[in-house]
Amino acid sequence: MKKASMTSVLISTINVLILYAKIARCCGGYELIIDYIRNCDSDNIIELSDNFNVILKPNCEVHFNGCIISHANITSSITEYTVQKNSVKMSGKKDGCKQLDNIKPSSDIEKGLDLLGLPKRCPINKGTVCLGIKSINVSKYKLLMNVIAGHLKGKSVMTTNAGKSCMEFSAKLVNSLVKVVGHSVIG
Repeated sequence: MKKASMTSVLISTINVLILYAKIARCCGGYELIIDYIRNCDSDNIIELSDNFNVILKPNCEVHFNGCIISHANITSSITEYTVQKNSVKMSGKKDGCKQLDNIKPSSDIEKGLDLLGLPKRCPINKGTVCLGIKSINVSKYKLLMNVIAGHLKGKSVMTTNAGKSCMEFSAKLVNSLVKVVGHSVIG
């Protein structure tokens, strides 16, 4: 490789690293790219508002915005789910009310539900919970982000005493620094 082109590559790499150093320091350098979070049935008994979104902020806070609407009182719930990371798929079935009953006091899940203003027990009453912009700090999970990084997809179908609901999502959790360096080296 000629000295001039090697110097050019070195300068380009340094520029990229300087430009993205701030991203690399933020939440371990990870970025959450949401493809979609949506209802997958027009007759959902529980649904997400059209503007529902989730954002991973540089300070390691996950911001939730939008509303969750329950069109009936829910006293029982069985959820069938599928979650996929890249090509690895996992599915199962859970009793939603039993899951809520088994949340340990002071656990991260209980704290998250409290913060978001969501019910922690059944019955879930008919109504709307609008989150505004609510944040949950996930900095203590920074080291685990490498494990869940990749293309994530999920779908849940909930059968309740009042009807069914279907929700699905597709997102990518990527290491921004790796993405930038990869693009600068490849392209």
